Amino acid sequence: MDIKYQDGKIIVPKIEIYTNNTCNLNCNNCNRFNNHHFTGYQKWSDYKDTMRKWGDRILIYQIVIMGGEPLLNPTILDWIDGLNSIWPQSLQILSNGTRLNKVKGLYEKLRHKVSQHSSRNWIGISWHNTTDDGSMYEEIYKFLQEPIQVLGPETPVYGSETTFIDKNGVRIKLWLQNEFGRAAIHKNEQGNFTLWDNEPIAVHAGCGFAQFKCYHMIKGKLYKCGPVALFPEFDKQHGLDLSESDRELMLSYQPLTVDDFWGSGTTWFSMVDEPLPQCKFCPKGWEYDAEMIYPTVKNKAHIYQ
Repeated sequence: MDIKYQDGKIIVPKIEIYTNNTCNLNCNNCNRFNNHHFTGYQKWSDYKDTMRKWGDRILIYQIVIMGGEPLLNPTILDWIDGLNSIWPQSLQILSNGTRLNKVKGLYEKLRHKVSQHSSRNWIGISWHNTTDDGSMYEEIYKFLQEPIQVLGPETPVYGSETTFIDKNGVRIKLWLQNEFGRAAIHKNEQGNFTLWDNEPIAVHAGCGFAQFKCYHMIKGKLYKCGPVALFPEFDKQHGLDLSESDRELMLSYQPLTVDDFWGSGTTWFSMVDEPLPQCKFCPKGWEYDAEMIYPTVKNKAHIYQ
């Protein structure tokens, strides 16, 4: 990455802040592996001090809160307030749209401007369950307050978005995402969870995370991509069928910690757009092998484990 500075801090174009593994949908080929009963969430109180240190070191142009389904995190409002206090700018909550009306107080976090010079926080809905389109629009119109302005196509098609803005300026963007490429974690012929074995440079050339320069903050640590951060935790929960050398490689990736920033931050950012040895674990050419998503609702008894 071409490093740029402002007020003595490194400018980062975009960071997705991952708050939980849990999701109430079961979409095939989820690239965060939420279709495999992946559990756990992060409390804001456990990471607030670390995040404040990051605020002294980096400026983030675009902040996205995601999961899993972030509206399943019991501390989601604390994450919104906390991030707004550190980086006083609007942020996006990336949701599947099914729980807008189940989080008490969420509307107020979107109603008011974050600061005098910023816009409002907003909801981005990646729409997976398109076979149930009526309920999605019901959720949106129930959440917003009339009159509601609709911009864009009434029903989005792939590559477009529909924006809903209510009388208080609360904003929801809806875009179609009903196809996923192959996920890194899949089952082998023996029925065991495993990873791919591909040529890293070829994988990296078609990687959306790399193309859109989207980095990830997970448990207070900064990662080049989401999957490489989640492999070890998934391995602990479910066990990956890997050779000894591949497991060693998987575990060898070192994210950037806030305490290591002054010593190695510049080097990390200068190399962040380069392929990793761990890129071999992801599929290649996924954009030409996308599959239609057929999400189902999970057993809700397990979503907070």
